[in-house]
Amino acid sequence: MKFICSQESLLHGIQIVQKGISTKIGLPIYNGILFEVSNNKIHLFATDLEIGIDCYTPAQVIESGSVVIPNKIIGELVRKFPEGNIEIESLDNNNIIIRENSSTYKILGFSGEEFSNFPEIKIKSKIKIKQKMLKEAIYQTIFATSKDESGSFLNGVLFKIINNKIEVVATDSHRLSYKNIPGIKAVAGETDREKTSTDEIEVIIPYRALSELYKLLSDDEDVFIEIRVGERQIMFILYPDGRNNIRLYSRLIEGQFPNYYQIIPNSFKTEVKVGNDDFRDKIERVSLFVREDLNTVKMEVINKKENSKNEERCEIILKAESPSVGEALERIPCLKKGEDITITFNSKYILDVIRVINADNILIKLNDPLSPAIIAPDKDKSYTHIIMPVRTD
Repeated sequence: MKFICSQESLLHGIQIVQKGISTKIGLPIYNGILFEVSNNKIHLFATDLEIGIDCYTPAQVIESGSVVIPNKIIGELVRKFPEGNIEIESLDNNNIIIRENSSTYKILGFSGEEFSNFPEIKIKSKIKIKQKMLKEAIYQTIFATSKDESGSFLNGVLFKIINNKIEVVATDSHRLSYKNIPGIKAVAGETDREKTSTDEIEVIIPYRALSELYKLLSDDEDVFIEIRVGERQIMFILYPDGRNNIRLYSRLIEGQFPNYYQIIPNSFKTEVKVGNDDFRDKIERVSLFVREDLNTVKMEVINKKENSKNEERCEIILKAESPSVGEALERIPCLKKGEDITITFNSKYILDVIRVINADNILIKLNDPLSPAIIAPDKDKSYTHIIMPVRTD
């Protein structure tokens, strides 16, 4: 194998695929990147056998072939090279020679034939949506997954494809985030053997796969991503309409996701509308005074002055105290419908959700001190977050 490639193109490709590498696998070959060279392009691929990422980079191919190059050394070396062309050659013993102007380096590599290649996926459903919409959905849900790495559905995010929309849901049993992505497009199969359907499909995608995908997604309104769902795997193809697409695949988590419709309350005794920035800033300050073992903030919603029969001016009083730090109290003006209430929440959970809501005002819907509450943007019906209060004496 031998090729010449620009430093900029090669570094860009390496930085994309190296996100698929995990040091947890313990096999040295999978701490490397597969280089497959042919037809004036380099196929770069990295995997930890749970997720995998690949892309293509243009190059002047002198001799076709494949080799695995350790990620850490090739990534750092190429990054430190100046702009210009780099020549890479693999020898019969998998040693790799790298030349840049008058510089020459030798790296010990691995056989490309011993590296697991990008998998073939038997596709059940194929859809296309805007990258920006998917990126927002991941951002607003992924934080609610469990971090205990048990491998259960709590470690992943549910994608439910139904009626030309995707419902994206994540929970760690203390909170649940729900996002609705409407207007998805079904994509026909490329061959007669590839039958696809937009019938109801549910898959649970691991946290890590979506975390790495999020870093690759664009904020451009006009850029699409294609999602291909298989029996046990899922594939995301970024820029499917262009030559230089990027693919990320992931194994799916097996298990049954809970019926989240049953968890979302239908009616509330109290509904509060409050400025998002003001609420966030004051929660952040009060959180400095929480007890480390409890992390709780008490929230009182009380009338201040009657405004109309249905909507009252009120204030939210936030309180926290710690034996080792002191006490904190904040007052926040708000609008309220319904009853006064005193309720206690984990302050971190409150901050997690209000930081992902892009809205001037949020709604907080409550029933009683022990029932689940809802936090949502006041005008965006596509997003809902459910949070369990903390039981106190």
